[in-house]
Amino acid sequence: MAWPLGAGGCSLAVDLLSARPGPLTPPAARARMPPARVIMKSADGCDLAVRPHDGRSVGRFGYRRLTMVERSASVAVALLLVWLLSVPRGPWHRAAVLVKNRVHWFSLILGLVWLLGSAWLSASMLKILAVMLFARPKLLPPSDMLPSAFSTIRELSEKVTVHLLRKAPLEGKETKEFLPVLCFHGFGANGSSYEDLLEPLTEEMPDALVLCPDQVGFGLSRRPSLHISSQLQRNDLAKHLLRPKGESGMALLDDLTTLQMYTLSGNAVIARAVLDAEPATVKEQVVIGHSMGAITAAALAVSSARSGHKVKLVLESPAFLSKPCDRLEPSKIGRVTALALRWQRTVLRLVLQLPGLTYSRRFWQRGLAMAAPMDEERARLQVLRYRWPSLSEHWALGLANFVTARLITMEDGLVLHELIEASLEGNLRVLIITGDQDRVVPLARSKDLQSLLRCDLQMMEAIIHSFPNGGHVYYFGGKMVIG
Repeated sequence: MAWPLGAGGCSLAVDLLSARPGPLTPPAARARMPPARVIMKSADGCDLAVRPHDGRSVGRFGYRRLTMVERSASVAVALLLVWLLSVPRGPWHRAAVLVKNRVHWFSLILGLVWLLGSAWLSASMLKILAVMLFARPKLLPPSDMLPSAFSTIRELSEKVTVHLLRKAPLEGKETKEFLPVLCFHGFGANGSSYEDLLEPLTEEMPDALVLCPDQVGFGLSRRPSLHISSQLQRNDLAKHLLRPKGESGMALLDDLTTLQMYTLSGNAVIARAVLDAEPATVKEQVVIGHSMGAITAAALAVSSARSGHKVKLVLESPAFLSKPCDRLEPSKIGRVTALALRWQRTVLRLVLQLPGLTYSRRFWQRGLAMAAPMDEERARLQVLRYRWPSLSEHWALGLANFVTARLITMEDGLVLHELIEASLEGNLRVLIITGDQDRVVPLARSKDLQSLLRCDLQMMEAIIHSFPNGGHVYYFGGKMVIG
């Protein structure tokens, strides 16, 4: 399906999810991949974080293994705890008495189960506590762990620092203007998800300047501190950011509050600032958003179109969670809600850092397998990209802050309403791409969105070579052809 761009006679042929035989990735991207069957480990059993493009190890993922002495000590402390709780006046004393006196065989079994279960549970909890206290991973500043040869960090203001993948037009290309292509990742991902598309894009469209930022709360972008108080406002953020009162353009970066930085429309404002810092660009843009990132892409596309740019918007499995809404009544969240949100953030931050969850390779392998089937080589590379931000400082707090802001400012309906209106104004064209077996964002939801926007929808029957079903994450083995 071809999409004219009008910049230097280029056109965008969208063949993102080609199932034709052949290599899954361009040769240049394949050369940057780590060996398919090798996972480098440190002496203490942790997976090493090895950058694919240069083979350099910048750290290790997750918690190290406890030594034999540390494991034995945690078991001994657990048994001591059970014994102390079983002494007279202890909470488990009655169970100990039942075992000692053997009043009845049923009581004996019940007491033994209670004591042994308590000992096992105590040992398990103390082991987890020991791991989190004494075997913690070493977290690094983003500048020490850039994941890609295309990585760059932009300090946009005192409060906003963004990590992004940036692929400039091909060297030797004589042009005074570039065609900006902005790509927004989905939940849990980061800008590196688009890395395999950077070189094909610029090879087929030499004028393209491709920018893939990490949204605030994800990747290596700075995570500002979010203070949750009863004075925070819900529902009054998105429209202000999309369309400031009395203006057709977008809100300025300096106008953002900390809460707004964690919203999707706020991330669109930040992306606009990233684009403004680049060299001269044409009055046309290509904006791509996957899943949750489709909301950010839509917010940016609406603002750009209303500022006079010609915008081509590609929504890949767009995850709008609510129906169009043209008005949301603002209100303070109140003390009770603020307290609940603080507890939710604390619990989520703790859960994210538990051993065996997000620090674990298996956690990401299982999660990504649910989104899209992949061959072994590509699965290893994508797991590496998803795990990479867990090496950075405050990553768990940043993700918890994003979820909190999302609960306060459910902006999807308002962004969708503005997108529908902007699509009728002449400067914005929309294409929806989805997989026919998408389990995260079902095909029916994409068709409903198509009917609202009255746009084209391209359904992909396969996203990975040799797999007969389309899934949620298109750029796993996807291919973009521009000509």
